[in-house]
Amino acid sequence: MPLLPRIQRQAPGSAALAAVLLTMPLPRLMGQEQAAPPERIDIAAFPGTLVDKVVVPVPAEIFAVLDKLDEPNWGSQVHLPEMERVEVDRMRLALIFGATVGEGFIAVEAEQTRPIQDIGRRVLKLADALGLQDAVVPHCQSIIDSAELRNWRKVRSELDRTQQTVRDTMEELRDEELASLVSLGGWLRGTRALTQLIAEAYNHDKAELLNQPDLVNHFRETIAAMKPRVRDHADVEAVDQGLGEILEALSEAEGDEGGDSGGVVSSGTVKRIGETCDELLRRFYLEPKTDNP
Repeated sequence: MPLLPRIQRQAPGSAALAAVLLTMPLPRLMGQEQAAPPERIDIAAFPGTLVDKVVVPVPAEIFAVLDKLDEPNWGSQVHLPEMERVEVDRMRLALIFGATVGEGFIAVEAEQTRPIQDIGRRVLKLADALGLQDAVVPHCQSIIDSAELRNWRKVRSELDRTQQTVRDTMEELRDEELASLVSLGGWLRGTRALTQLIAEAYNHDKAELLNQPDLVNHFRETIAAMKPRVRDHADVEAVDQGLGEILEALSEAEGDEGGDSGGVVSSGTVKRIGETCDELLRRFYLEPKTDNP
């Protein structure tokens, strides 16, 4: 039986599936022993409410398993880009907001106080641009104060609450599609970090953490259901295409066990997924690549 958490194929529909993945408990907590991660994520037995609201960059169970398999260099994955001005395009803003919160979760794993405080201030600016400042001010101040005290558990909790507050408020304002873009931005940022950490010391067990095609399918279905003005946005179209490339890359791990791939996510697949996430994030979050050496 595999060590790593995988979604059972007989699970309910993809929306419920993604809800479970995105409402996992927060990652490892300082000073507390964690139970061994489950061998499989059993949706039927999951005690939480199946609501796609609370979003972390990748399922917290995955971070927990990676920590048990290795000693990841989380500090090397914190890359908060410069922000000369706040974007005015609301769809791009939503993607940036999600990626920034995802950066916060990575910085918490790295236990880096200054980046977390910077992220808290940036989240406040982005929320202001989205017209949601009043809703997130208490969370952002708590993020900054808790980072100063190195209370990582509290920081994680407030990051999670910030994301939920923004999504709830967007949905109340009938901006459900923007709320989904927040989810996508965070997932892309977390997955990019995960691929880089796996590539640093590749093995089959760690690579299997990326083998979640049902979640990727859920995101594609969500985009397909969006209104044309959102679905046809250049960045959203690019994300949809990138998700398709990720699904194609994962297909080698979904074949017969006796096939050439043996059902294993290869190092080449890890690299391909990471490059796809990187390319997408450079459209709206990370600094664009240049041709200069």
